[in-house]
Amino acid sequence: MNKVLIISYYFPPMGMGGVQRTLKFAKYLLKYNWQPIVLTINPKKYFAIDEYLLEEAINSGVIIERTGKEELNLSKIVTRVPKERFRKIRSRIAQIFFIPDSKILWKNKALRKIDKLWTKYGGFDLVFATAPPYTDFLIGQEVKKKYKIPLVIDYRDAWVDSPVLNFYPTPFHRKSNEKLERKVLKDANIVLTTNRRVKEMIIRRYHDTKYNDVKIFTHGFDSEDFENALTKKLPLTNKMRVTYSGSFYTRNPKFYFNAIRKFFDMNPQARNKVEFLFLGIFTKELMNHAKHLNILDSLNLPGYVNHFECVKYLLASDVLFLLISRGENEDAAMPGKVGEYIGSRKNIIACIPEGVTKKILEKYNAIKFVTEENTELIANSISEYYKLWEANAMPVANEEMIKIYDRKLLTSELAKEFNYLLDVD
Repeated sequence: MNKVLIISYYFPPMGMGGVQRTLKFAKYLLKYNWQPIVLTINPKKYFAIDEYLLEEAINSGVIIERTGKEELNLSKIVTRVPKERFRKIRSRIAQIFFIPDSKILWKNKALRKIDKLWTKYGGFDLVFATAPPYTDFLIGQEVKKKYKIPLVIDYRDAWVDSPVLNFYPTPFHRKSNEKLERKVLKDANIVLTTNRRVKEMIIRRYHDTKYNDVKIFTHGFDSEDFENALTKKLPLTNKMRVTYSGSFYTRNPKFYFNAIRKFFDMNPQARNKVEFLFLGIFTKELMNHAKHLNILDSLNLPGYVNHFECVKYLLASDVLFLLISRGENEDAAMPGKVGEYIGSRKNIIACIPEGVTKKILEKYNAIKFVTEENTELIANSISEYYKLWEANAMPVANEEMIKIYDRKLLTSELAKEFNYLLDVD
């Protein structure tokens, strides 16, 4: 069996959306004659852990190697989520001193560990690095140079062209990141992105990167998760349930809360018939805003739940709410949850700008778009679904479109790309 070294700073037991793409690729690569060995950290502190995803990785046969000498201790990992204002300040300070990101301090530890793993596993056939953090790309680049094996890099988000994630306090910082990104792209054998817009930005900025060098591997869903969840007892309710899944990292949801209040003002009889579910970390600041609007009693707040429980909640919902932040290059944003929402086959209210995600979801059918962060428009969309729900006339999703985003299919295509590289000197 061929061996692929996967460089992924974020990996279970760390939770939240950033780990799932890499985990699911690793899980299904095993079915296509590729043994994944994942190099990640031994997390000390993180906002959320997901033991279910960790068990899934281990039970699937994925080999996980961690930097550091201490044993993994799940009970000590979870830490409190900082206020969004403080998180932004801390992130910006870090980007003043660390290029390309604060994880650069992990690079040398990772490379020393890889030297040991090369001996332990008798080498690797290929190295796969996923980012952010972009330090993962730099580690993969060093591995390729030292061991002369192909390098595949996976952009979960854009690098220099993602101002929502990245802050460049001076022209020096931007130019330094551009220089690093250009070199990584030059050394990569294959570049993966989640959507066409990120591909276009890379090619436009770095002319040495050719069109066929960049492959689009969109976010997807694991059909096994949904099939397994349907065999279990779902957390159903007799109310219409509108669900938001995920964190509000880089997003301000207060206008959505205002829309919930507006919906109840428009439909006072719906107070006991509709609930709004939030799956994920719900801060004290958001709690206070909900109290201020007098909608707290209509919210269902389970907090952060493991991925399998999240899937069960999605299947027990009627409408899913999708939010993408506004800002420069907003048209390139594609959250990982898009694949999960598609796999749920539930109706969606998509508060998203014009761009790649909207273009993909236009073929989904069971969806209402709100292209502005507009309280009244969102309230109207909820009201429209409320009437359809009461009439038992909810739209049905496009099954043919859904099949395209199954992670098994996406990983089979990734394995083909890996196999092609083995024929390259």
